[in-house]
Amino acid sequence: MTGLLERVRANSLTLGDRPALTAGEEQILWKDLWPMAQGLAARLRAAGEGPVALSGTPDRVWVPVAFLACLIAGRPYLPLDPALPPERQRELAAGLNARWLEEEEALEGFSSGLSVPPAEDGAGLAYCLFTSGTTGAPKPVGISRNNLESFLRWALTLPGLGESARGTAVGQAAWSFDLSVADLYLSLFQGGTHTVLTEAEKGDYPALFRRLERSGATLLVATPTFLRLCLAEPGFSPARVPGLRTVFSCGEVLPPAAARRLLDRFPGCTLLNAYGPTEATCAVTAVPISREMCAQTLPIGRVGEGAVSVCLERGEIVLAGESVAPAFKGRYATGDLGYVEDGFLYWAGRKDQQIKYKGYRIELAEIEETLESMPGVERAVVLPRRDGAGTVRGLTAVVEGSGSLQQLKQALERRLPPCKIPAQWAAVKHIPLTHNGKCDRKRLEEMIQ
Repeated sequence: MTGLLERVRANSLTLGDRPALTAGEEQILWKDLWPMAQGLAARLRAAGEGPVALSGTPDRVWVPVAFLACLIAGRPYLPLDPALPPERQRELAAGLNARWLEEEEALEGFSSGLSVPPAEDGAGLAYCLFTSGTTGAPKPVGISRNNLESFLRWALTLPGLGESARGTAVGQAAWSFDLSVADLYLSLFQGGTHTVLTEAEKGDYPALFRRLERSGATLLVATPTFLRLCLAEPGFSPARVPGLRTVFSCGEVLPPAAARRLLDRFPGCTLLNAYGPTEATCAVTAVPISREMCAQTLPIGRVGEGAVSVCLERGEIVLAGESVAPAFKGRYATGDLGYVEDGFLYWAGRKDQQIKYKGYRIELAEIEETLESMPGVERAVVLPRRDGAGTVRGLTAVVEGSGSLQQLKQALERRLPPCKIPAQWAAVKHIPLTHNGKCDRKRLEEMIQ
């Protein structure tokens, strides 16, 4: 497969006035993309080595051009969450001795007219992202260009993904969240148009659907939580988004009910349920979901068809291969639990989210998945209640949807043992989300106190 930078350069030379990147009201044409990135890359290389830190909201299209410039320069980029206080952003950047790139400097580089040969060291880092470990403390993960190209080679073999990326790929994830790697680089590699949803659009249904309609979206890359928010509105339909051919869902568990609604709403759409940690370059397994699969827990891949080798060690998913970040020397124990059934791989929760309650080891994800398989449940989260010493004293189920809490509890009692039945229940209109579109458990705990 042609290398990423070589392919982007060729696309820039041949695709002319087609938009390459769009965000908000801004766009950059393919004919301008490579020269702009080259101009900044030349300045970055002349300025030294090491990471380049930047922070930009999704409505500013200069950010992904700066990413490309860093790849050309051979310097890893470090996208920081713009929701963090500026002092905290600077602190994280300083911890990696990263050079800070301001928008004004980036724009000056774009227009400099300079050029530089693209970096050729595939083992060099392409980007660094901060992710939270089991302690919640941010930890940096460096992904090499070889890792990134390994992901692309695999992703382009998935049904419908490569073809839909040639059209308009719409991304929901913030730049500081590695899910954004999928939509951005698949689009750049395939010569499509990449559209990133702004925070304003994600928080305003009419604006969101206007953007999807105007963009001519053919590929949507999003978390399951964001998909559920879209599906809650009748406006998310083929009438408004007629070209949608593929949905790539990753980042958290995809409930069968949400998958079923999507396939019912968009009958000809390919829905890919993907799995992968930041440490293994965005995603490493995926499987097309059929309507028939939605009667039970959804698989996250097929055995032997991932971007890397996947095995289970005492129930833990362990990855080995080219997509695994250099720091782990090709092998990464994910901390995720899994199991194999009929050739499919399933996710079964986190090792660090197992709790000890009433003498039993309990996986909260099992209770959540059971609830989400029931009619009237859009989303379910189970929270442990702890005393001052940290001992679990009870479970609280928080449900988003129209189901009766009493009836849900009775249904759960018919399917799970008593130790797994929450004693307290709460209904919320919407499960709160983090900036990355995942469940914000800390905020949810505060809401129900």
